Amino acid sequence: MNKQAADKIISEYVQKLYGFALNKLGNPDEAEELSAVIIAEVYEVLVKRENIVNVNGYIYKIAHNVWTRYIGRKSKSRSFDSISGFDGTNSFEQIPDERDFAEEFQQSEQYGIIRREIAYLSKIQREIVVRHYYRQEKVKTIAAAMDIPEGTVKWHLSCTRKELIMNMDKIRTIGNLGINPIRFTSMGHSGHPGAKGDTADFLAKTVTQNIAYAAYHHPRTINEIAEELGINPIFVEDEVAVLEEYGYMDKLPDGKYRTNIHIFIPSDEANAVYRDIDKKYTELFAEKFVIPYLENIKEIPDFLTVPDNDLNLLKWSMVPPIVNKLATADINDMKYSVKRKDGGDFVASATLDVPLKNEAGENIYWACGDMWRNPQDEANSFTWDKPASWRSWRLDVYWGSREGWRENLSEDYDKLYYFMKGELAENDANLYAYKRLLDRGYLVKTDSGYKVNIIIAQEMSKWFELFPKPNDEVLSLSKEYAEKSSEADILNQPEHMHDLIRYYGQNSACNLHTHIMEYLLNKGVLKLPTEEQRKGLCTVMFLGE
Repeated sequence: MNKQAADKIISEYVQKLYGFALNKLGNPDEAEELSAVIIAEVYEVLVKRENIVNVNGYIYKIAHNVWTRYIGRKSKSRSFDSISGFDGTNSFEQIPDERDFAEEFQQSEQYGIIRREIAYLSKIQREIVVRHYYRQEKVKTIAAAMDIPEGTVKWHLSCTRKELIMNMDKIRTIGNLGINPIRFTSMGHSGHPGAKGDTADFLAKTVTQNIAYAAYHHPRTINEIAEELGINPIFVEDEVAVLEEYGYMDKLPDGKYRTNIHIFIPSDEANAVYRDIDKKYTELFAEKFVIPYLENIKEIPDFLTVPDNDLNLLKWSMVPPIVNKLATADINDMKYSVKRKDGGDFVASATLDVPLKNEAGENIYWACGDMWRNPQDEANSFTWDKPASWRSWRLDVYWGSREGWRENLSEDYDKLYYFMKGELAENDANLYAYKRLLDRGYLVKTDSGYKVNIIIAQEMSKWFELFPKPNDEVLSLSKEYAEKSSEADILNQPEHMHDLIRYYGQNSACNLHTHIMEYLLNKGVLKLPTEEQRKGLCTVMFLGE
């Protein structure tokens, strides 16, 4: 019998079989349980058999067999000689059945489909179904355990039975991400990470990355995400719960979820735009603003201490704050930042791994920063107007030998500060502190002792006073670059990210610092740092504010 015909018969017998069970047991809760098992077995038999002469009689024979097994499990000693039929008479003959219909059904395709469809139920319905049909808990027990009315439990059981039967024939297709999953090449943040880390920590698993990407361009329900990935909705539900809790996904009023991570999506089209504008504007900014300034730096200002009095090392650290002067908008860094449960406060970002035609070699334009650090006891209360014994700035770039924010610790600068004050004794208690400072390159051991290997500034305000504002022509070029780069950045981006991209894109010329470094190297304005200098490249520690 085809499934459509079986469905029609089942719909006609649902109430009748419940009445049969209620008549036999006299208990509504037990009757619901028994009738559900009967319906499942009847359905399984109907779709497997053809040419059933007496459908009504056959159904009640199955009902009779299920009931006898049910009673047998409850009381092995009970006699079944007086078994009556549905109409209260002894019209049904007890027919021995060597097959265990429940076991056969569990091994059948239909059982697998039902198990699949249970996973697509809502969380509360799924729990009720599992408790009732798998754990054999009574309605009253479920209601007490879940702290909901018994009537609500019964209502959910009724709804889920209908939903499961309705979805038996539904074809669950696997979406593109289930066949061709994505991965992120990098994940990071703009702002302050929390106790649990940043985007890379929460999206460490490939499945979590794909869940986030599935709801990036279009909001999706848990079930829709699950179908796109071709995985069990229960796993999706757990992952989404964490992402929502920590602000990486938002639950919308319609119950769908939308990813709140700025995912960079490289494309040949966008790269073509950037290859053109980056080369053009890098040269313009370097020649019209950066080089004229650096060529006037003939000596080290007296408030700065530079390792080995190396003017080239100073110029490396000057490039980023000079390029930052290309900013044309007063941007509030926290406008789109998300305050997270673990204390994090940042815009989350990731980059999609996309093979591109014209992409090859190392990314020499990579950078991590600007990274500011405070004394350790003030790590969670950074404010510019609050006095501090020291502050530090660092930018990690391709030509240095550091690789990101995780090892840029306030406690290392604390130790360096005490070393410079002569308060970090070289003893067993401070053995690890010295090792950290040497490994990180903040200190270098020489024949005559230790040498501080980063730039030290006595006053932070004097440092920023070194860098002049660009003229109107350069600022106009900066606005031009921002407009063109924003148009490239919003290619293939969902609409809910456009405002963020355009907002932060106003000062996108500032991101050309590494491009300008490469240009200055090629022009001979900068020289490659030594291996020792690479450890302290683009790092300044400010004292006495």
